[in-house]
Formats: sequence, structure tokens, C-alpha cells
Amino acid sequence: FLCYTNGNYSCNNGEVCLPNGEDLMEKETKTVKNSSAERLAGLRRHSEEVNKLVVESLQQALLLLITKKPYDSITVTELCRKAGVSRMAFYGNFDNKDDIFRQIVSELHLELMSRVGSPLRQAPNVNWYVQLFEYVEEKSNVLQPIFNAGYREKYLQLVNSYILRHTELSDENVYLLLFWCGGIINAVSHWLHDNMRETPEQMANYCCKCFVNFGTRR
Repeated sequence: FLCYTNGNYSCNNGEVCLPNGEDLMEKETKTVKNSSAERLAGLRRHSEEVNKLVVESLQQALLLLITKKPYDSITVTELCRKAGVSRMAFYGNFDNKDDIFRQIVSELHLELMSRVGSPLRQAPNVNWYVQLFEYVEEKSNVLQPIFNAGYREKYLQLVNSYILRHTELSDENVYLLLFWCGGIINAVSHWLHDNMRETPEQMANYCCKCFVNFGTRR
């Protein structure tokens, strides 16, 4: 016989117990909720991974296309075809191809600053320049297509825009940074075009000689 005790059914010998119906429903509800949450988290991770792949594919497609034709003649359709993504995927991440270019430059700029430190916070010395040219060498597969295809000016404009955002700088320091930045990018561009014949240490020494007073600005 079954006995009902404290919300549970049990045999009179005490060997078999059946859970209360409400407890069973509560456990099932928790299981469903946990399962749904895990499924949603998995979908979000998958979506983020897909978006990352789309962005990386479009960046690589743009870098390949600018070696073959003028930037202004590259269309979104060409980019999507080269990247192997749909136009919907493109517009889900970017408004236009300029956004891709800006993102490439922004990522390079942020990674470089995290590696060597901002020249706004510390005076560049020979070690700073060595790290700069080592980074350029490491990222030459991205930078060479940009500079060799004649996009030094576009790259410089974007880097200049980062400097001009610092409204706390005096006019003198803004101009000093613009002069310095233009010189560095010009040197980097020629170094890449010349297949980096000089070592990063040699380039660092050249920069120190050229910009001897840059670190003493106030």
C-alpha cells in the first residue's frame, strides 16, 4: 500500500518514494529555463563568431582589392563577392567600405599604442622607435598593401584625426605632433616600399637623429 507522508508517497515498507507533483513541475520548469538560457547563450556566441568572421573576411577582401584597382572604384558587391559574404551581412556590420578602412586603421592604431605606449604620454626614445618598427614589420602584410597601393594619404588623414581629437593639447603641441606623425608615416611608407632593408634598430636611430627635440616639447 502507498502512504502519503509530508507531501510524498511511499510504500509501507519505505523502499519506494514518489515526489510531490508540485515539486516535480518546479524541477521541470527550472530544467527548461536552464536549457533555454544555455541555448540562447550558445546562439549569441555563434552569432558573435559569425560576425567576427564576416568582418575579418571583408577586411581581407578590401586589402586584396586595393592592390588590383583604385579604392574609389571598389564596390560593395565586389567586396562581398571577394569576401564570400552577403550584402545583408555587409550592411549588418558596416555602412560603407570607408568604415572597413577606418576599422583596419583603428585596430592597428589601438594595438600599436597598447604595445609601445602613446607618444602623448611619454617622450619617444630609441626603444620606443625600435618597438614601433618591429610592430610595422610584424603587420607588414596589412600595411604594405595600404601604402604600396597609394593610400598613405588616406591612412595619414585617419591618424591625424586621432591627434586632433585631443582638444586639451596646445596649438604648438598639435602642430609638433602633426609634423612628427607625418614624418613617421612617410618613413614607414618608404621602408615598406623598400621591403624593409634596414633593421628596426637602424630605423629607430634615424628617427632619434631626426626628431631629437620632439621628446623635449612642453
